[in-house]
Amino acid sequence: MKSLLPFLFFGILGTSAFGQSARKTLDFSAQTGWIIPHNEELIPISQSNPIGLSLRYQVLKSKRENWEACNCFHYLGLGLQVQDFQNPEELGQAWTFYGSFQPILWRKNKLELALDMGIGASYLTRVYDPVENPRNTFFSAPLSFLLFVRPVISYSLSSQFDLTASFNYNHISNGGQRQPNRGMNYPLFALGGTYFLKKESLPDYAKPEIPKKFQFYLDLGINSRSNGQGGRSPNFTIGAGVYRKLASVWGLGAGLDLNKDFSLAVEESRLESLMPAPFIANHFLFGRFDFQQRFAWYASKPDTYQADRNFYQRYTLSYQLGTKFRLGVGMKAHGHVAENMDLRVGWRF
Repeated sequence: MKSLLPFLFFGILGTSAFGQSARKTLDFSAQTGWIIPHNEELIPISQSNPIGLSLRYQVLKSKRENWEACNCFHYLGLGLQVQDFQNPEELGQAWTFYGSFQPILWRKNKLELALDMGIGASYLTRVYDPVENPRNTFFSAPLSFLLFVRPVISYSLSSQFDLTASFNYNHISNGGQRQPNRGMNYPLFALGGTYFLKKESLPDYAKPEIPKKFQFYLDLGINSRSNGQGGRSPNFTIGAGVYRKLASVWGLGAGLDLNKDFSLAVEESRLESLMPAPFIANHFLFGRFDFQQRFAWYASKPDTYQADRNFYQRYTLSYQLGTKFRLGVGMKAHGHVAENMDLRVGWRF
């Protein structure tokens, strides 16, 4: 199921990508950066500097109903990129097909600031092997997942071409399909350009007032995990939360995660693998999109599960369908180490 999550995300983005568009672009960039070694054992293999190339097609629709999807103008895109980790024997390359959501945060004269976010399916040419490639505990599954976020600034050189500069924060992991699953975090600086196949002027829409009431929600995360017996067992997380919008695209909240992991061994009762975790959350709110970051504390968990960890992060991206129902994806991580990805359904009260 986790292998379908990027394509579900593409489908969510694609629901509003068809029809008449005010802008159509080809976006390209060249990238270079470094690898973050989030464990001492990874320091020797993290000394190379990744480089990459990206090519993407984007559309922007200017009708009010499209603007109201995030209370901003935004691009939806599909792209292909290759990133070479400059260590061909151990790390190889990552070839990624990805979807992206890029809201425009600020515009003035020839300058434009946007926040680009996306998810992709990556094919990795070199992965962990206990004999032939034992140091590469970043990657163990050839099919993995890329998550990225990048602020990007554009400067208009002409009516058809913008120069772009960005800082990309990337994370690749296999979503818990196979171990080891430390995942790789690697920031990249990028320079590129945007060629406009079509470019119309954008109208001015008045932003709605910031609501003063609290928003309540429930969500359910579903995935499966290796049970150590050659199979996979279901893993469910129910989240209950509340948040309040403090600015046009930002809110703060809190709640409780209740995780039931059937892959964990128990001695007497399944209640031993029930893990409640209160959390605080930051929300980036773009109309129907909610990009949430939870910081949670394990109030209770089995002694053998993440024995040296008391806290975790959960990142979710959801899209509101209709007035109440939400659909999205999530990722759980302990520090820089991703544990799993899940499909999420929710309801806003």
